[in-house]
This record gives sequence, structure tokens and C-alpha cells, in this order.
Amino acid sequence: MNIVSICQTAAIVAALEAFARVFDHEFASYEKAFAALEVPSLQGDLVVLEMGQPDPHWLEFLNAQRQRNPAACVVFAGDGSDGQLALAQELGGEGYLTLPINANLLLLVLNPLLAKIELQLRVNAVQIEADRIREELENSQRRQKEAIAEQDLTYRELLLAYARLQNLNQQKNNFLASATHELRTPVTVIKGYHRILLDGRLGELAPQQREVLQESEQSCARLIKIINSLLDLSRIEAGKLELFYQEYDPALNFKHIVAQMKDLSKRKRLSVVLNLAGTLPRFRCDRDKVNQVLSNLVENAIKYTPNGGKVFLSAEPCWWDRKTCAAAAGSNNGDVNAVIIQVSDTGIGISPEHQQEIFEQFTQVSSNQMDRSGLGLGLAISKQIIEAHGGKIWVDSEPNAGSRFTFILPVGPAETTTGASGQSS
Repeated sequence: MNIVSICQTAAIVAALEAFARVFDHEFASYEKAFAALEVPSLQGDLVVLEMGQPDPHWLEFLNAQRQRNPAACVVFAGDGSDGQLALAQELGGEGYLTLPINANLLLLVLNPLLAKIELQLRVNAVQIEADRIREELENSQRRQKEAIAEQDLTYRELLLAYARLQNLNQQKNNFLASATHELRTPVTVIKGYHRILLDGRLGELAPQQREVLQESEQSCARLIKIINSLLDLSRIEAGKLELFYQEYDPALNFKHIVAQMKDLSKRKRLSVVLNLAGTLPRFRCDRDKVNQVLSNLVENAIKYTPNGGKVFLSAEPCWWDRKTCAAAAGSNNGDVNAVIIQVSDTGIGISPEHQQEIFEQFTQVSSNQMDRSGLGLGLAISKQIIEAHGGKIWVDSEPNAGSRFTFILPVGPAETTTGASGQSS
């Protein structure tokens, strides 16, 4: 706080200096006060003016101080005459000191003024802080509104982009379904002509001709499989995967799958071992689609197993707790609600970081260099088929230690995943 004095009486100056030292306030003397008239940064919080001075500039000094600091307290000092008291009151003085100044009287007059000034300074500081906080709050609210507006704009842009992607995806699905349908018919016809020629219905073939036609027929079969996979994918993405439930005999169907893979396993000198539990129950499912999953898993096992290896196909009844996804072997008391089926091999295995990727569309693990044929759709479609039945499929594998694909099917169709029902053609 600044105490500014314009006094010529030495006793007043000395008393004010002593007061300022005791209460740790700044003090400006007569000469400094007048010099401050040219310095706008100097303001007096408490101004003591001696009246009756021959110097006429004290009124000028008073006006200058009040312009700089309207809240300043002004105390007059004089001889106590009626004229001076009236003038002090007219000039808006906060107090009046009678000369000679008494120390106790000085303390009595200045202490309340100093307390008032300090209180005002605190109020001013609080007001400044409040203004600062209000300004920060307004800035924060403005930034928040801008962020909300930007977020809203981004959300609308995302919705539009999502709608465009959905439209493009639908166009892609429509094209895929149309193209594969158009492709399957001529390829099927070509495959039929291959069979007519190989059966000798149009004449006997030379050994070299038969060998070429057999290779061509196998290529047609692979192409038909790819076309069927693309058709299945388009149905799945369009939400049109239908399940036709009927009674399923695991033992009979598993033997049929093994017989289908006989030529493929023979070419690689592999043995396919079938291990079925004696009490394996029949259950209802989409027979063709479950056989499609089994064929895909067995074919993959043969494909990624070196010559001379083994492929194992097993099934047994179990109790499946869907809440914990835990399966346990069924007891003799009939507590069976699912069948657990496994296809394992002695092949190259799958590294842990790729074990989730292999169930995604168009994914082929880069470490599987033995055979890169196909589009990488078989496992993705198999996963959709098993989950549509209300089941679950997963893989356990280590590099160079073989793989074991496992899936669980409930013995009765899940109510929420049955799809269409009836007999398959």
C-alpha cells in the first residue's frame, strides 16, 4: 500500500514515516509526491495533505491522485480552524488531523482507514480473480460449444460415410451374388462335359488325354468350390444365411467326409483316423452346412500337414455351459446338451498371433507356405455357420506342433439361431 504525503511540516512527515515503517507500508514524501505527478504508474492508496500551504499545487496534486485512484482515502492536516474543516469536508476528506499531530491521534485516524483500504484492496483482488475465472469459464464454454459443434459435424459426416459404405457394400454383395451365379452355371456344365469324356461315353481316351482331362476336372472342382464360398459369403453378409434343420447321424456323416478326402489324403500319403464315441447321439442341425465345415477343416488339415503325417477326426457328447463357455464330458445320467467335434493334425501349426486372424475373411496365414490356394474364406464361413447353430469354434495350435480345431454344436437348435426349417433338397 502507498502512503503519499504532501506536507511541509517536518513533524507530520516524521510521524507518517514512522507509521509506515511500523505497518510495513510504502511512503512517498512531499518531493516524491510532486515528482509522481509526471509518473502515471504511481498511485496513492492513502493521501495526507497539509492545508494552508503557501504552495497552491496541493489541490492539483489531490485531483491528479483521485483521477489515478478514485478509491484512495484522503486525510487533511491543518490548524483545526472552521474554514479548514469546512474545506476538508467539501473536498471529501476521510479524516482530519489537527496540528501538532499526536501519535495516538494519528494511530486512531489512520488505522481504520488503512483497514478499509486493505479490505478494499482484497475486494478488488477478489473481483479481479472473479473476472479472470469468469473469463476462463466463458472461454471454456465457448470451446466446449465449438467442440460439440465439431463433434456433431463429425458424427453427421460419419453417418453419411457409413451410409455410403453400406450402399457400396450392398452393391458389392449384389454384384458378387450375380457374378458367382453367372459363373457357376458354365463351370458346372464344363465339369459335366469332363465327366462325360472321362467315362468314355464319347469314345475311349488315350492315357495322356485322360490325364489332362482329370487335371482340368480338378481345376473345375476347385473353381466351383471358390464360387460356392463367394455365394455363401454374399448370403452371410446380406443376413440371408438359412439353416435347414434335420436329424444328423455323426458316425455316418463323418465316414462320408473321410471317404470324400480319400484321394486327397492318398496323394500325400496321409492317414485320416476317425475316433467316434460309442454313445454319440443323433441331433438336429443343418446337415449340409455342418458337413461343409467338417470338409473344410479336414481338407485344411491335409493341406497343411507334410507327407506321411496324420489327421484325426473325433466327436463325443458333452455338457456345455454357455455362460462360461466351458465343456465337460457327459455322464451316464444323460446330462448332455452338445456334441464336441475336433479335427487335429500333425502339420506345421499356427503361431499364437495368427490364431484369431484365420477366422477373418480373405485371410491366409503368411507362415503357411505349403499351399496358398483358395481365397481364405473357408474358416470365416465355418465360423458363421457354427455360430448360426448357436455353437462355438476355436483353434489350439503351436508352430511345428500341429493344430486342433474344435467346435461345439448344441444337440437341439437354439431358438434364436434356427433360421428356416424343413428338409434339404
